[in-house]
Amino acid sequence: MLTGDSFTLGSAVQPGQEIAGQLRFITGNRAISLGMAANGPLLEYAALVEYGKALRPLKVLWIYYEGNDLTDLFREKSNPLLMQYMKDGFSQNLINRQKEIDNSLEKYIVIERGRAQEQPQLSKTRWIKLHLIREILGFDLDFDVPLFTKILTKAKAEVEVWGGELYFVYLPEYERYSSQVVSHDRYRKKSELKEVLKGLNIPVVDIHQEVFANHPDPLALFPFRLNGHYNADGYSEVAKAIVTGVNKYEQSNK
Repeated sequence: MLTGDSFTLGSAVQPGQEIAGQLRFITGNRAISLGMAANGPLLEYAALVEYGKALRPLKVLWIYYEGNDLTDLFREKSNPLLMQYMKDGFSQNLINRQKEIDNSLEKYIVIERGRAQEQPQLSKTRWIKLHLIREILGFDLDFDVPLFTKILTKAKAEVEVWGGELYFVYLPEYERYSSQVVSHDRYRKKSELKEVLKGLNIPVVDIHQEVFANHPDPLALFPFRLNGHYNADGYSEVAKAIVTGVNKYEQSNK
């Protein structure tokens, strides 16, 4: 089972070429993705609470994308409903409310379509400018260490209740390789984040270290060498690194 950001959905690859599909192909085991676009750590934990208990997977991969997960957390923590998940035992029992969820989604789509027709479209250039402004103002660098630590602490405890193991998979972004990065360890608060995981004794599969740092041409793992999700070759290498990392961890703990 996977829980994480949008890298398992909405990518520029064919069905079966994303991380979950590649893992199924390599291992012959089942792999279910709970990832959705714009999900940050709080929504990821909520998905684990709502659906993980029913699925009870032995291996849970927390897919973390350095490009926006901390920004997503900055946004999510202002949502009172999502913060309810930090209370012990909180759940909305969503797995048994699918019809209600479907009805709500249908209404939401109708409302958003109407808004989209009434409002001017945000051009790609304007979006890029807004993104750069966010970078300059530091919004993308906010790291709420206590909240992030609490989320991962609770996630690990949830998984261990049913005898599972939580693995943290660190996915690097395009800008790490398209620009001059002075320190790969400090980029996007990576060293601070890994210290949190070390303190929680959560095994980490560092995709930058295991795949991109050793690749002769890292940009070749992105579609047309442009910013965005990984291409099929990129996801293939990521899946291989995940399997290798999990196997190494299991062997060392026998």
